[in-house]
Amino acid sequence: MEFTVITKYNFNVPKEVCEADANRLTNQLWKLIPMRENEENWIEQLNTVIIEIAGLGEIFNNNEKFFILLTKLEGLKTVELPFTIYRKTVFESISLIREVLSDGK
Repeated sequence: MEFTVITKYNFNVPKEVCEADANRLTNQLWKLIPMRENEENWIEQLNTVIIEIAGLGEIFNNNEKFFILLTKLEGLKTVELPFTIYRKTVFESISLIREVLSDGK
């Protein structure tokens, strides 16, 4: 049986689609690290990612891992963090997005 995720709209999302979206969002999250290092507008990039992940959380019936992911990302912009903790949080967020979209958990 092929893995699919059922959304709140009662349609199935194939595993390949989830994996492609996880890859795309991973790339968007990775951008945050060099953007902060280079003093670019990383907050705007972060806000874009947060909006999309919030929407995914709604579509996938508010999986609790989306909530954890969003709290980590919101924390990046509300707390002045040392770069090492910022980077670690981005890595944790990447792991979470890959887990919820690629593994179907």
